[in-house]
Amino acid sequence: MTLALGGQECPEFDDRTGPVPHLPRQADGLIWRMMRLWVFRAVAVLAGCTLLTKAECQLQVTSNVPAASVVQNVLLGPGVTASNITFTGNPAQLGTFIGTSCFLGLDSGMVMTTGAVTNALGPNNQSGITTNFNGPGDNDLWVASGSGLALSYDAAVLQFDFVPTGDSLSFRFVFASDEYLEYLGGGINDVFGFFLSGPGISGPYSNNAANIALLPGTSIPVTINNVNEGSNSSYYINNGDGSNAPYNGDARYIQFDGLTTVLTANANVICGETYHIKIAICDISDGIVDSGVFLEAGSFRSNTVELSAQINSGGMDSTLYEGCGNATFHIVRAGDMTLTDTVQLVTSGTAMAGMDYNSLPPQLIFPPGEDTLSITVNALADGLAEPPELINLMAVWNGDCGSDTTVLHFYIADPPPILVSISEDTTLTCQDSTLMIAHVSGGYGVLQLNWNTGIADGDTLAWLHPPQTTQYILSVSDDCGVLNPSDSMTLTIFQPDTFVLAMHPDTLVHCPETTAHLYGMASGGTPPYAYAWTGGPAVPQFTVAPAVTQSYSLQVQDRCGNLVTGTSTVTVNYDSIRVQAGPDTLICYGDTITLHAFPSAGYGTIGLEWFSGSAADRVRVNPERFTHYWVRATDQCNISDSTYATVEVERPIADFTVDGDLWENNFPIFFRDMSEGAIGWSWDFGSAGLSSTDINPVITFPDPGSFPVRLAIVDTLGCVDTLVKTLVVSPEFNLYLPSAFTPDGDGINDVFAVSGTGIQKFRLRIFDRWGRMVFETEDPAKGWDGTIDGKKPVPGVYPYLFRYLGSAGRTADRYGSVTLVR
Repeated sequence: MTLALGGQECPEFDDRTGPVPHLPRQADGLIWRMMRLWVFRAVAVLAGCTLLTKAECQLQVTSNVPAASVVQNVLLGPGVTASNITFTGNPAQLGTFIGTSCFLGLDSGMVMTTGAVTNALGPNNQSGITTNFNGPGDNDLWVASGSGLALSYDAAVLQFDFVPTGDSLSFRFVFASDEYLEYLGGGINDVFGFFLSGPGISGPYSNNAANIALLPGTSIPVTINNVNEGSNSSYYINNGDGSNAPYNGDARYIQFDGLTTVLTANANVICGETYHIKIAICDISDGIVDSGVFLEAGSFRSNTVELSAQINSGGMDSTLYEGCGNATFHIVRAGDMTLTDTVQLVTSGTAMAGMDYNSLPPQLIFPPGEDTLSITVNALADGLAEPPELINLMAVWNGDCGSDTTVLHFYIADPPPILVSISEDTTLTCQDSTLMIAHVSGGYGVLQLNWNTGIADGDTLAWLHPPQTTQYILSVSDDCGVLNPSDSMTLTIFQPDTFVLAMHPDTLVHCPETTAHLYGMASGGTPPYAYAWTGGPAVPQFTVAPAVTQSYSLQVQDRCGNLVTGTSTVTVNYDSIRVQAGPDTLICYGDTITLHAFPSAGYGTIGLEWFSGSAADRVRVNPERFTHYWVRATDQCNISDSTYATVEVERPIADFTVDGDLWENNFPIFFRDMSEGAIGWSWDFGSAGLSSTDINPVITFPDPGSFPVRLAIVDTLGCVDTLVKTLVVSPEFNLYLPSAFTPDGDGINDVFAVSGTGIQKFRLRIFDRWGRMVFETEDPAKGWDGTIDGKKPVPGVYPYLFRYLGSAGRTADRYGSVTLVR
């Protein structure tokens, strides 16, 4: 059978007769092991890829796998041969896994658990998954746990002897448990161990074994109490508690609540000597809540040489193509990196170095500190048609315990031919089209289809209708790039006479929205024609009336789809009419002003219209208040503009009052100004010689009478206002009553009477001391002669009461007494 190794093929073997004769005998065991390991890894990758197409991917586990198969086909890597393989525990506790599609850190390998290995499957939706087999524990694990009196249960123990070809041993592992984190420090300390015994090994466990399942750089064993969120947390990964997202819903998380990062177990050994390894895990304190340990496939190895390859370009599986293919081979050594080491390279096969591929060195030397060397093989183009040619590449490393040999082989083949053909040459009329079909096959990798014109690169089908005769050339290349065949097809298109369009001449108008008639006439091409004005009808002639200068585009298409375009412009030579009016001014109330209108621009004769209906360019106005005077100007295009002139009216208001309500001549009268806006005053009181310029004058009239009082005021602009009020000045009022009189007939003071001026009405009543009225009169000129009831006067004091009405309409009552003397 033939197997690919690292993307290439492994050597050929016959299942009945063993290795093919051309391989060195010392390489037999290593090659067989590598083939088995490759098979397992290939299955792992294929299974992982299949899972990735599902909604969720998870850990894949196979249980009840025989211990010998697990060790020989999965666990062992290069540089180690194993024998005496045994397993104790329930068969369901040992199995293999594929972890490429889950969050484990290892792609594939073997798994051992304290319960069933299938309990490791995700998602983590249980807080303490358990399969209790009620099996016995293991003394070495009990000692490693350091749990005192606690017992161990359900031990799974895998043991075998092995012989290393190098001086060191290593393998990679992950420890996981559902004991996290609930049962830390309570005596429940599930444990596992890698107990190594043999030459040069001394430890506290059975057969003087030492536990190499330790934290890096320490002697601390890996247990749930030693690796968790609080202790050596850099090596711990939280995986949920069985009930929280995303762990409990995503199958990529395994079932256990916590796990370690990927750790490496290391030990120094003596090459060629026989050693014993015991890989064990168990429950501590009780037999419930599972734990598990995962070991990486092929990682149980001793120092040796490894050979792997990757095709960089121009090939697939184990084959390179001439002129484009190359592959890089990686040779990896193990062991003491401080030493210089040499690996021999041997090539054989039907391919010739220097002709079919570049020559390779006979040996590679590893300088100190280097663990990997790489060489590149290029497949050379020899120009010959020939069947695939074989290259065998063998790396041989000679160590203290013999030789380690790794073999790869691959082929160099001619580039696969590329076949290309397209449709025959064709002649089309304008209205026709044709389907182009390209047939392309062969080549290497992805074919690149490149068209010279008119067809999208990569297309193999296209309906073609070019506007002119066109040659279509298809060039094809593959990922190799060595071959580049092509084919062509000519598509001939019949061409009519030149297709032209004659447009209406440009038009000039003076008024906006003036009607203009446009047309376009097509000729040549292939009738009938389809006319289309931009924004207009689909006809040859088009009537427009633009408000501003505008160009109109006409597109004409003939039956073949050919297009011609033309443009006609209607120029509107018009400047919008404008009008101004003025002046904006301020006048005094009662004044008149002339306003002017000033039209400009526009077209033709311009007419004016004022608010009053006047069509003149000026009007006289006499406003009583603030006023806008509108005027509209209209040109010959019947376009108008309006504006107004503003006239403000300044109007002071004259007003005054006179203090009091009775005014008499020869008495001062107070005048108070109540005007608005005045800065100057002129008073005329209607009597000769009486005037004033004071704000609040005080005037004495010499005579009674009715006087027109006129106040004229002026404001800051010189505007004047006048107010006239009539003032009635009453005669001066005088009244005299004597305090005694002597009615003795001597003609002096014989009568008690009132004397005065300004009296309009009068009534006098005199009383005796008992209150009896003794005299009454309404004539101020008639007095009392002292008689009472015709009797002679009687001396004494007589009280009196009189009422009078003055000339200003004022009424008053007065009381007093008069003494009659004899």
